[in-house]
Amino acid sequence: MGTKSNKMSLLEKISYGSGNMGICLATTIVSTFMMYFYTDVIKLGLIQVGTIMMVGGIADAVSDVLMGVIVDNTKSRFGKCRPYILFGAIPMAVICFFMFHIPSADSTTKYIYALVTYVLYTLAYTAVLIPQNVLLTAMTDDSKDRLGVNMCGSLGTNFGQLAVAAFALSLVKILGNGNEYMGYGIVATVFGIVGAVLIMIDGLNTRERMNTESGQKVTAVDMIKAMKNGPWIICALTSLFTIAVVVIKSTTTVYFAANVLKNSGITSTLLSVSNIIGIPITLTIPFIASKIGKRNLVCVGAVLSVAGSLGTLAGKNNIVLVIAFSVIASVGLAFINGIIYVMCAEAVDYGEWKNGVRIQGFLMAFIGFSIKIANSLVSLLITAILNAGGYVGGAEYQTASACRAIEFCYIGLPVILMLSVAVINVFYHLDQKYPEIRAELEIRRQDALKNDVEQSEVEVLAAETARS
Repeated sequence: MGTKSNKMSLLEKISYGSGNMGICLATTIVSTFMMYFYTDVIKLGLIQVGTIMMVGGIADAVSDVLMGVIVDNTKSRFGKCRPYILFGAIPMAVICFFMFHIPSADSTTKYIYALVTYVLYTLAYTAVLIPQNVLLTAMTDDSKDRLGVNMCGSLGTNFGQLAVAAFALSLVKILGNGNEYMGYGIVATVFGIVGAVLIMIDGLNTRERMNTESGQKVTAVDMIKAMKNGPWIICALTSLFTIAVVVIKSTTTVYFAANVLKNSGITSTLLSVSNIIGIPITLTIPFIASKIGKRNLVCVGAVLSVAGSLGTLAGKNNIVLVIAFSVIASVGLAFINGIIYVMCAEAVDYGEWKNGVRIQGFLMAFIGFSIKIANSLVSLLITAILNAGGYVGGAEYQTASACRAIEFCYIGLPVILMLSVAVINVFYHLDQKYPEIRAELEIRRQDALKNDVEQSEVEVLAAETARS
């Protein structure tokens, strides 16, 4: 199981961040505004929208696992991940364009078109995102390099999300000239094209050093065995709950600002806060994690997120307090999002140490699978809660029960999920064991490489003897 020990260049780390930024430019416009576009712009019913999100989420989740298996069994001159990053960027941008260009037709036709394009988008997104997530585990196992490239990836994610949060609504108004449908279509096209270019920069400039020389074939038995991995299970659940919170916040902010705060103008500010805060926080994460440990950093982040959400509820009648508590909640999420994929990569190393086979694509993809299933259910839950509360898309005024439903979605659900993150991470203990595990893995890999060389020499000698 060979490795290349050469250090990563700054260009490579920045390029990985470029890939994350490109993916976020194309996907944040979908995760943040797609539900609103469906309900308030093209006037689909809430149940129709919930069904679209659920079906798309299930398709996305299943394709995640399949993509992980494909990545694990890929062998090419570009590596296991980079071919899909390079050649999947343009299809994702094209489908993003069609999602926001729904033809004028009856409700059933629009629903079917929206459903088909949303499912196609999830498949194209998966074909790029899973290889990108696996790439972090495949580029290096050096702790400092991994923290460094993860920092660049987190910065890319924050910049990509911030660009959408800060500028999308303004661009929709300006470029659409008052026509929301046209505005969203143009903005989605622009972000999709720029995103595709940034993703391709990632694919061109990164390298895969881990497990690329091995002829290993991953079997179903290997994948089942790989899931018996305590640290990975905790990381998977943490990722699942944290991303669910991000999706809930991004999806319901536009509703919360307009109907609870009675201030639609603050939507962009609330959407931008997490990313503005995330940028400086990301720069400090390697230092903080080295001092208090990754597990403790996640627990602190969860507590801050809960405190910020509860504070937002208490101070909802004061915009300054809402923003201040949103900052606190955003710091908490930034702590978790800024370290969780390093923890996932270390959990993959732990699985290799424990089971003798490196299953990186499947494990990272299964995390994605779990997240997508959860998010599809969360999206369905949000629409169900809003529907039960009596929310009416496009209505000038919403009832008190509809506003309470929005409050529960925006604040209550994130509090429940973040408390769960704090509890499960009490049982994560890989921080203390990892240095010893990595040292032993390095010895194993060197021995395996030596055996491969010796076997090759024997085969060459045997061939020469046969010829003579």
